[in-house]
Amino acid sequence: MPDRYRCRVEEAVVSPEKKEVLEGLVRKLFERRHHGLIGGREKDWLTVELVQSLRAESEVYREELSTKTSGPLPFALGYFQVREGQLTLVSDEVPANVAPETFVRFLSEFLQPGAQLWFASEEGEQGWKIEDTGEIARVADGTDATSGQAAAEESVGASS
Repeated sequence: MPDRYRCRVEEAVVSPEKKEVLEGLVRKLFERRHHGLIGGREKDWLTVELVQSLRAESEVYREELSTKTSGPLPFALGYFQVREGQLTLVSDEVPANVAPETFVRFLSEFLQPGAQLWFASEEGEQGWKIEDTGEIARVADGTDATSGQAAAEESVGASS
């Protein structure tokens, strides 16, 4: 995994009922972005505290992505801001300490369906679209991969 991803977002509308929680998480993860520089027992304690804090604020994180004492730490969220009802980037790059799919699944609880996040590294670009809370789909070449699959199935059915 690279150290950083180039990132872009499209149609990242924040769910109004989750706006305050998301703003708090953005602030918290921005403040903790140097977590990797801490060592020893203090880091262990701070990691557990941060995981428990994320679990308290996010059902997806609690139910799908973590245990009571460990889980991915989505520091990339600290490189975003909530502005005029949208989640926007404040940097072109975000830390790559969490896989893009996991990060987007975490965000699915806070963003409305249709939001797309793109992550690029030397290996290429990958996109993810939020379909619902906890449900995301890989996006290929600017189109929804599941839409392409449905179109392929229709053309196979038409030729039968």
